[in-house]
Amino acid sequence: MALRPSPRRSFYIAVFRSVDHSEAWCWEIRRKRKPMGVRLWQGGFRSHRAALSAGKAALEDFLNGLAMDAGSPVRDPADVC
Repeated sequence: MALRPSPRRSFYIAVFRSVDHSEAWCWEIRRKRKPMGVRLWQGGFRSHRAALSAGKAALEDFLNGLAMDAGSPVRDPADVC
């Protein structure tokens, strides 16, 4: 049985300048091995440090949500109706 990588090691924060070349900074949550399929990001920060701090907080919330989902029992969709 192969070990699965920890979700905490699979995601990271990228910080970059806004694409419209303004002075604003943005953060984005990315997955290392394959793209996520959706973009999780926020912009409008005045500094790299502010964007990184906000991104780290968002990543922590995201990872905590993944951990809660992983601990939830799997429900059969037929049981909902």
